[in-house]
Amino acid sequence: MENTEANAIVELAKPVESLCRGDLVAVNDDYKVLDLEKYQEGRNRARGVLNTPSLEDFKSYVSDAQFGDAPVFVDHKNVSATAVLNYSEDLYAQGHCDHLANLKLEPTVVWSKLNSLKDRKLSQRDFAVFIEDWASVLEITDAEGTAISPAAALAAIRNMKIDTSVTVDSQVGNLSESRSRFDKVEARSKEESTPAYFKINDTAYLGLDERLIVLRLVINTNDEKPVFSIQIVKEELLCNEIIQDFKEKVIELLPENPVRIGTFTA
Repeated sequence: MENTEANAIVELAKPVESLCRGDLVAVNDDYKVLDLEKYQEGRNRARGVLNTPSLEDFKSYVSDAQFGDAPVFVDHKNVSATAVLNYSEDLYAQGHCDHLANLKLEPTVVWSKLNSLKDRKLSQRDFAVFIEDWASVLEITDAEGTAISPAAALAAIRNMKIDTSVTVDSQVGNLSESRSRFDKVEARSKEESTPAYFKINDTAYLGLDERLIVLRLVINTNDEKPVFSIQIVKEELLCNEIIQDFKEKVIELLPENPVRIGTFTA
C-alpha cells in the first residue's frame, strides 16, 4: 500500500515529461507518448502520397526545390515509379520516408485488349468478331509473311473447318506382320489465305514510344470446331523493352535525381 501511494505522489509531482523529439510530451499515464500535432494549426513536416499517371505532373511535384535529389525507384513489373521525397533531411541522416510520389502509367486500349485476349480460348465466332473490330489497326500476314487483307483474313476464319484423316500402313512377312496407324487432324479453310500473324504499332503505355507488337495465331484442333488463341511473340523481351523505355523517360524527366530499377520499403 505504501509503495502504491508513493508512486502516485511521484507521478502527480511531475505530470508531464518533455521529450527532445519535436512537439512530443510524455504524460503521467504510465508516461504514454502522445503526438500533439493534430492539435496544432499545421503539420510538423510535409508527408503524404501523390498518385498520378502523368509524367509531367510527376516531374513537377518531385522536382520541387524543397525535395532536393530525392531517389526514384522504378518497379520493373508494374511500369511504375516511386520517388521518396523525404529520404534524407538536414536534421537526421535518414528521413521518415513517408512522403512519396507514385507514377503509374496507364496501359493503352490496345495493350489492355491484347492482354485480356492472350492465351484465352476463343470460338470461331468470337475470333471473327475480334478481326472485324480491330481490322483498321492490324497488319495481317500468313505463315510466309505475305500480307493478307482484313476481308480475306475474316473470310478464312469464318470458313475454317477441322479435317481428319487416317493412314494405316501394313507390312506382312513370312514370319511377321506389322501395322501402324497415323491420325492427322488439321484446320483448313476454304479460302486461300489463312492468317498466321498479326502486327500492330502501339505504345503499350501512355507516354512511351511506339513499338511493333507481333501476335501469333494458334488454332486448337482437339474439338469438332476450331478454337483460336493469340500469343504475344517474344513477350518477355517486349516487356523488358517497355521497362527500359519507361526508365529512360523517368531519367529524362528528373536528370538530377538518382533513378534505380527496383522497389523501396522503409
